Amino acid sequence: MTFEMSSITKPKLLVELQHALQGNSGEEQSGGVLLSYSGQLDVPISDSLLLLTEQSVHSAGATHKQMRRVGSVLIECLQNVSRHGWFDDTGRLEIFLTVEMTPLGFQLQCGNMVDLEMAAELRAKLSDVNGMTHAELRVKYVEALCDGELSAKGGAGLGLISMAKKSNGPLDYHFKESGEGMFLFTLAVMVKN
Repeated sequence: MTFEMSSITKPKLLVELQHALQGNSGEEQSGGVLLSYSGQLDVPISDSLLLLTEQSVHSAGATHKQMRRVGSVLIECLQNVSRHGWFDDTGRLEIFLTVEMTPLGFQLQCGNMVDLEMAAELRAKLSDVNGMTHAELRVKYVEALCDGELSAKGGAGLGLISMAKKSNGPLDYHFKESGEGMFLFTLAVMVKN
């Protein structure tokens, strides 16, 4: 099955980014959107997003520890979409990302297109991680480190566990069907103050 990038990914990602940004306009809150991005993801862009995020979070008054936690969660989010994202026929992966300062902390929201198989795999992993206590997450993290086995996609399964540990709460996610067996996957992680 062949999908054209312009017919599925770009409009859906841009609409989701605009929705995330507009969802906060008109509300009185401390902070707001510090960074937003929608487009292709590759190594130079990932590096730039990390640098911009750390600078934005630091400028917003975060402690060094908070800045490092947000940066770590961002890296895990980007690696997650790289490993579980849908690539078009030219090998491009399109994402959207927002980093927002809220009264509770910093919220990172990342989204990309996935197919039915990817959605089922992610849903199972996220459900498993969200069902664990903080102590269980720590044990699972150490077990995964000790096993050291890499999956077929190149990860050791630490990303979602690490994000859940750093957020001190469940990972918020949803899948929005976009037709032809494709879904817009959105993951939101709150790094609390």
